[in-house]
Amino acid sequence: MNLNGLAKAINSDPLLGNSLIYRGTLAGREASFDYTHYELPSSIRTALSVQGIQRLYSHQYEALHRLRNGENIVVVTPTASGKSLSYVLPLLERIEREPETTGLLLFPLKALEQDQSAKLDVWQQLLKNDLIFSKAIFDGDTPSAIRQKIKKSPPNLLISNPDMLHMGILAYHQGWEKLFRRLRFIVLDELHAYRGVFGSHILQVFKRLKRLLHYYGSRPQFVCLSATISNPAEFASGLIGERVSVIKESGAPVPERDFMVLNAPEMSLSGTVTRAMTHALDLGYKTIVFTKSRVATEIIYRSIKESRPDLASRISSYRAGFLPEERREIEHDLSSGKLQGVVSTSALELGIDIGGLDVCILAGFPGSMMSLWQRAGRVGRRGSPSGIILVTGADQLDQYFARNVDSLLSRPLERALVNARNDHILKQHLPAAAAEVPLMYDDPYINVAEHAETIADLERKRMLLRSASGKQWFPGRPRPHAYVNLRNVGGVFDIIDESRNDKKAIGSLAGNSVFRECHDGAVYLHRGEPYLVEKLDLRRKSVHVRPFDDRVYTMVRSQKETEILDVRDTRIAGSFVTRLGLLKVTEYFVGYERRHLYSQELLSVEPLELPPQSFNTLGCWIELPAGLKAMLDEEDFHFMGSIHAIEHAAISLTPLLALCDRNDLGGISFTRHPQLSNGAIFFYDGYPGGVGIAECIYTSMEDLLQRTRDLIASCVCDEGCPSCIQSPKCGSGNRPLDKSGSVFTLDVLGSLVAETVVPCQIVQTSEKVSEVVESVYQAQVLPADKRVLVFDLETQLAADEVGGWNEARQMRVAVAAVWDSIEDKVLTYDESTVDSLLEHMKLADLICGFNVRSFDLEVLRGYTFENLQSLPVLDLIDEVVANRGGRLKLDTIAKATLGVGKSADGLQSLQWFRDGRIDLVREYCIKDVEITRDVLTFALLNGFILYEDKSGAHVKLPLCIDLERYFKKRSRVLQ
Repeated sequence: MNLNGLAKAINSDPLLGNSLIYRGTLAGREASFDYTHYELPSSIRTALSVQGIQRLYSHQYEALHRLRNGENIVVVTPTASGKSLSYVLPLLERIEREPETTGLLLFPLKALEQDQSAKLDVWQQLLKNDLIFSKAIFDGDTPSAIRQKIKKSPPNLLISNPDMLHMGILAYHQGWEKLFRRLRFIVLDELHAYRGVFGSHILQVFKRLKRLLHYYGSRPQFVCLSATISNPAEFASGLIGERVSVIKESGAPVPERDFMVLNAPEMSLSGTVTRAMTHALDLGYKTIVFTKSRVATEIIYRSIKESRPDLASRISSYRAGFLPEERREIEHDLSSGKLQGVVSTSALELGIDIGGLDVCILAGFPGSMMSLWQRAGRVGRRGSPSGIILVTGADQLDQYFARNVDSLLSRPLERALVNARNDHILKQHLPAAAAEVPLMYDDPYINVAEHAETIADLERKRMLLRSASGKQWFPGRPRPHAYVNLRNVGGVFDIIDESRNDKKAIGSLAGNSVFRECHDGAVYLHRGEPYLVEKLDLRRKSVHVRPFDDRVYTMVRSQKETEILDVRDTRIAGSFVTRLGLLKVTEYFVGYERRHLYSQELLSVEPLELPPQSFNTLGCWIELPAGLKAMLDEEDFHFMGSIHAIEHAAISLTPLLALCDRNDLGGISFTRHPQLSNGAIFFYDGYPGGVGIAECIYTSMEDLLQRTRDLIASCVCDEGCPSCIQSPKCGSGNRPLDKSGSVFTLDVLGSLVAETVVPCQIVQTSEKVSEVVESVYQAQVLPADKRVLVFDLETQLAADEVGGWNEARQMRVAVAAVWDSIEDKVLTYDESTVDSLLEHMKLADLICGFNVRSFDLEVLRGYTFENLQSLPVLDLIDEVVANRGGRLKLDTIAKATLGVGKSADGLQSLQWFRDGRIDLVREYCIKDVEITRDVLTFALLNGFILYEDKSGAHVKLPLCIDLERYFKKRSRVLQ
C-alpha cells in the first residue's frame, strides 16, 4: 500500500496548511527463523503446518528451549510478533507428556481472554484425534453453575484475569486444590499493563498466589509476555518474585511503515486529528486514532460525526467506561470490517484482535515510547506497508518532539515502574492473605517484622486479629477480598440516564475521576453524545445524567495543600536541597469552567461544592535557596509565577524519565511552605501510597530541570503558552505564570552551590517493630473509688410465649444477679425484690453486662417507667460488634479467654424455673455474672479478648474500652 495519497491529501488541505512537518520511513525487517522446532511432538508439528507455520520464529523457539530448561521467562517483542506461541507450544508439549497438567493463563482484559480462547479452539480442533486437552474461561461473566464445574474438575488450561484470580480463586483456594497441585505454568500476558497502581495491586496478588502455591507444594514456571520496555528483567522479577531470563530479539518480520508528524499550531488538536482521520477514511484506509483521555476520545468522535455525517455509521469511539456489551459489539464490528475507523483511548492499545489496520493516528504523544510503538504496532498486520501519524498538540511534550523529531525516533524505551512499598495497597491485601492462610510470624512470603507498623495499624482498625500466642494473624472481618478494588481508586460509579424509563446505566467511571468529570453541572460525553450531570450521589456511587444539546465541555478548578509527614532521603543538587518523603495531599474543588467544545473558548466559571479529597503519597521537593526571592524581585520577576511555571513544565516532561502519564503525577508550588520556612516546589504521585514516579524524579532531578529549562527557553512565545509553561490540568487557571522568571530561576538553581545540609534522621522500621507492635494494647483496671456493677438476669417466660423478643418487658424476672465492685460480692434478686435491684443500679457509676441494653434492661422496663437507658451502661456485646463488625456469644468468648464456659443456657434456665428449681437458676445466673466480670477484667487489663473462629483457632479481638467516657455519662445523669 502506498501512503503517498494520504500525504498529498493532507498537504492539499487548506485548513492543515503546512502542518506536515516530517515524513520518513521506518524500515522493515525480514523474518528470522529457527528450524529445530521439529523436536516437538508430531501432532503439534502437523497442527502448525495446517496453520501455515512451517518454521518457528527465533524468539518462539528460544522461549520453548528455555522453558524446557526449567527457566522463568519474559518475552519482550513487538506487537503482532506471535508471542502467544511462546506459551502455547510448551503447554501443549507438557500436556502431551503429562495429561493432568494445568496451566493458568492470565490476561488483563476479558477481550484478550476471548481472543486466546478462540485461538485455542483452533488448536483443539486440529489436535482432536491426537492430543485432547480441555480449556475454560473463568471470569465474572462465567455463570455460577459453570464455575462450580470448572472448580470441581479444572481444565488443562484455565483462562482468567487478575481480578478473578484475586476474588474467585485465591479467596476460595480450598476448592482449587487440584488446579494448584497440578499447575506447571502461569502465563502473564501484556505484563507491561501491570504498572502503576494496578501493578502495585497485582504484585500483592502474585505474592499471595505464590504463598498458596507454596502451601500446596507447587512450583510452576512463569511465562511473561510484554511490550518493549527498557527493564523487562527487573520489572518481571519484581512482580512475580522470581528470577527471569529475557527474550527480546524478535524473529518476526516487521513491515515497512510511513511515519508522519503533523503540527498545526493554529488549529486545535481535535480539529487536526479530525481532518487527518477524515482523509484516511476517504482513501479507504482502515484507521485507528489513539487519544490520551476519555474526553478527547469523545470530542474527536463527535467532531467527525458532525462534520461528516456520511462517516457516522462507519466509525465509533471506544474507551473504558463503556458497557461490556458495547465494547464487544465494537470489537466485533472492527474485526468483521463493518467499521472502518475507531477513536480510542489506550483501551485498544493491548493486543485485542480487531483485524488488520492501515493507519494509526496518535492524537498527541502518548506519554511514553513504549505506548507509541505499541500503538504503532496495531497497523500493518497484513504484512503490507502502513502509516503512523503523530499529531502534536499544544502541550509541552508534544511541542518538544515537534522540534526534535529525530530525538523522538531515537529515544530509548522507558523503565516500567511498580511500587512494592505502597503501604496503602499493602493494608488492603494483608487481611486477604490472612483469610487465605493465617499470617505467621515466620511467614515465608510476608515479612511480618518488616511490616510490623502496618500490621499494628491494621490491628488497631480491627482489620487483623492476633492469635492468643501472638504469632498468627487472622482477618478482622469476613471476606476481606471484597474490599479490594485492583483497578479503580475509590471504587466505580454507575452513569445513569434519567431520561430512560428503565433508568439503566449507560456507562461507569472510576471513583478517583468522578469529582473531575461528573460533578454536578459537568458535561459527560458518551459515544459522542453529551449528557448534563444532574446529581453526583457519593453514598450510592452513582451519577445521574440527562441528554444535553450544547457544544460545551467542563473542567474543574481546584486548590491543593500538602503536608510533609516523613522525610525518607535528602541530597544536595546544585544550589538547592531536594528531599524524598511521605506527603499528605489535600485537594479542594472550588469551581469549574465551561468551555466551547471545539474552540476551547472560556464561556463561564461556576462555583462548586464538593468534599475535599486527601490521601497520603510519596513525593519529592526542591527547597529553594533563601535569597532567590530577592534575586527575582531585583529583576522584576514574579516569584510565584516563576516557580509555578517550572512546576508545570517539569511535570509535562516527566514521561521522559519513567513509564507514566502526566496525569499520574501532581505538583504544587509554595513561596513559603509552613513546614520549611522557605519556598519549595513539590512533585508527588497522584495515587495513595505512591507508584514510584516521585522516586524516579528525585534521583533524576538535575536532568529533569535541565530539560525543563531547555523546553521553556526554546519556545518562541513571549509570555508562556501550552507548549511550554501552561498546563491543561492546572487547578488555578494557569495563574500566575512568569516564563522569563522561570528560566532565570532555573539558571540560578543550576549555577549556585548549596550550603551543607544535615540529613534528616529517619527511624528505621527495625527500630520501630517492638514499640509499634507492643503499643497496640493499653492496660486498665477498675477504679477502686467507683461502684461498678456486673449484671445479668434470667426470665420466667420465653420470647415465643410473649409474642417475640420485642415484648421482652412481658417475660418477667425469675432471678437477677449483681456483682458490686465496692462490696466485692454477688447479690441476687427475684421478682419480689425488683425495686431493690433498681435502687441498687441507680447507685452505680457503671453497669456492665452482656447484651444488657437490648434484653436485660428491656425486661426490667416491665417494672418501672424510669428511663433505664439513661444509666451508665457498658454493654460488652456493643464493644464486640463495634470492634469486630459482628456478634459473638458469651460462651465463645469465655471458653477462649478464660478457659471456662457457661454452665448452662437460657433454655435450660427456663426449664429449671418451670420445674421449681430456682436454686439452679440462681446458681446459673451467678455463674454468668462471674464470667462477664472476669471477661471485663481481662479485657481492661490486656486490651483484648479471645474467641474461637470457624477454623478452631483462638484469635485476639482488641477491645480498647474507654471507662472515662462511661463515668462522664454518670456525672451528666447526676447533674
